Amino acid sequence: MTPGMRARTTALVAFTVLLTTAVIVQGWSGIAWITFAYWLGLCFAGELLWVRLPLGSATISMASCFNFAALIVLTRSEAMLATGISTLIAELAIMRKPPVRATFNAAQTALAVGCAWCGFRLAGGSAHSPAALLSDLDFAPFLAAAVLYYVVNRTAVTLAIASSTALGFREAWRRNFGGGYELLAAGAALSLGAMLATLYAAIGKGGALLVALPLVIAADGVRRSRKPEAGESEQRAA
Repeated sequence: MTPGMRARTTALVAFTVLLTTAVIVQGWSGIAWITFAYWLGLCFAGELLWVRLPLGSATISMASCFNFAALIVLTRSEAMLATGISTLIAELAIMRKPPVRATFNAAQTALAVGCAWCGFRLAGGSAHSPAALLSDLDFAPFLAAAVLYYVVNRTAVTLAIASSTALGFREAWRRNFGGGYELLAAGAALSLGAMLATLYAAIGKGGALLVALPLVIAADGVRRSRKPEAGESEQRAA
């Protein structure tokens, strides 16, 4: 990595961490610790289903399912903290990524969750209404949240890759996220997240068990569709 690339990457990491911290503090309303611990555990479990992307050692995980469910049923700060902390722990302890990269990935994941949380609420959703929304065929809150989550997360990852390599933004996106199967798998994971949130609101904590097997299958499908290439980046999409 050249000095210019290193400077751009450092600036991107610092900006992402500061912005994420500001959003968490601005929306702070306390934490329900038992519920928070439950979702922290689920998000961490999703991080264990990770797949390496084609460009270098970048990775993608099935944590997006649990991240998406968490942003529907938790407060904004709770959802951002649960997803950010689970990402940080998994990247450091399981994937053994450098602290700077793990910190960036945790921050950008939490930021994507925060943006999606706002989109869900602004489109008419609430933590108590996922089942009612689906029964009325009102998909707008889920679609708004899904689009924001996907765009913010993938854009952050692509920016990090582009800043630390000689690739431009468009080429970095094409190599990692240009395949149709990646978009299909991401949509499936987010759909399972909406289902999990609905089950959680209706029947409680046991609903997570119903999405475990489909997530394992989705992770295996993405893994089979990937052929890593040589490269330098080690960023992450959740």
